[in-house]
Amino acid sequence: MFNRFHHTCSILCFFISFSVCSQQPTNEEPKSQDLQRIEKNLDETLQDTSLIYKRMQEELKAYDNTFALVPHKINYILPLTYQDTPNYTPYSDNRNLMHSEVKFQVSFKVPVTRQTLFEDNGYLFFGYTSRSVWQAFNTDESSPFRDTNHEPEVMLVFTSKAEMFGARVPAITAGFSHQSNGQPAELSRSWNRLYLDVVMEYEDFYLSFKPWWRLPEREKRDINDVKGDDNPDIDDYYGYFELRAFRKIHDNELSIMLRNNLRSDNKGAIELNYSYPFHKKVRGYVQVFHGYGETLLDYNHKNTRIGIGFMLNNWL
Repeated sequence: MFNRFHHTCSILCFFISFSVCSQQPTNEEPKSQDLQRIEKNLDETLQDTSLIYKRMQEELKAYDNTFALVPHKINYILPLTYQDTPNYTPYSDNRNLMHSEVKFQVSFKVPVTRQTLFEDNGYLFFGYTSRSVWQAFNTDESSPFRDTNHEPEVMLVFTSKAEMFGARVPAITAGFSHQSNGQPAELSRSWNRLYLDVVMEYEDFYLSFKPWWRLPEREKRDINDVKGDDNPDIDDYYGYFELRAFRKIHDNELSIMLRNNLRSDNKGAIELNYSYPFHKKVRGYVQVFHGYGETLLDYNHKNTRIGIGFMLNNWL
């Protein structure tokens, strides 16, 4: 019963996020002195032509609204997806899994403080991302949620005037991330990371390089032990960094994600994304994933999935 309640809450959070992310800040309300100071700093650091500048402007308007949430990663729902290789390995019973699943992600963040931490720079945020794969059409197995990954983060964002390889580096983020799937015993997966995310832009091309370091955990004495490392070899599959590239072509957006462990027996992943205007604040969205670690439960399982659905916010 708890699992059903938990997963139902995840779905409700998605639709709540839809409502929140769709709200436009009003221009009629006067800006606070904090927001004026922050925007002045952004004006002096980033150019008006930068999509990253515009994104940060919208995010920092949440400083004036205690209850405002802003998108962190993309919020989407893929009601139709097909995977070529369902992962039966983690289950001890003879579970019947379907190739078709529903996949969705909810992601938001909020500013922690109204003050920058270092003079006129250093914006502290709390973020949360939930990604679920749902066997919605598998009525023979009571339509279970196969896995839900929870990722709370604390991040410190710095604006920058730096340049690298002829491209601007308008933002650098340092953060801590905990990711887990909240499942019991042999199905439990989790890890903690410190990361640095460097964002570069050149005209309509954007690049995000995100290396990380996994915080070590003690070895489990028993598989049923609630303490200890659930997945000691996860670095072999997720690697040590994530590289994302974006290209905006008019109102269309193309992106690619790469993960790699920089070894000869690389077991990383690649994800291709395409979004296009659909209706007002909702965009059409196509996603193709190939490799390891689409979810934590599948971190050491290779799979290819294609899905089509809707995106509620752009990357930028």
